[in-house]
Amino acid sequence: MNRVKIVWLPESKGGRKTIPPAGKYYAVSRFKEDKEWPNNAWSVVFEIDECEIKNNEICSLGAVRFLMDTAPESRLESQNKFEIYEGPQKVAYVYLIHN
Repeated sequence: MNRVKIVWLPESKGGRKTIPPAGKYYAVSRFKEDKEWPNNAWSVVFEIDECEIKNNEICSLGAVRFLMDTAPESRLESQNKFEIYEGPQKVAYVYLIHN
């Protein structure tokens, strides 16, 4: 799993009413190279550890992996960020933490 910081969009900008609690959270990813999105979109699984509020940003810290073993795993290593959606609604930006 790759370490991440999830920055949640406020409800006023189409985000969730409440953020997910610690534990597993499933969403659909969108990377910059996804030209035919949502066709061929990949589901991701988060293990959320904690939530923090800094500078009016609501963030979660945790780890992410693709739901399917056949997903393009290299995207999690080569990208710095991607978006996550619940249905057609973008709910957050995900920043990958590379060590």
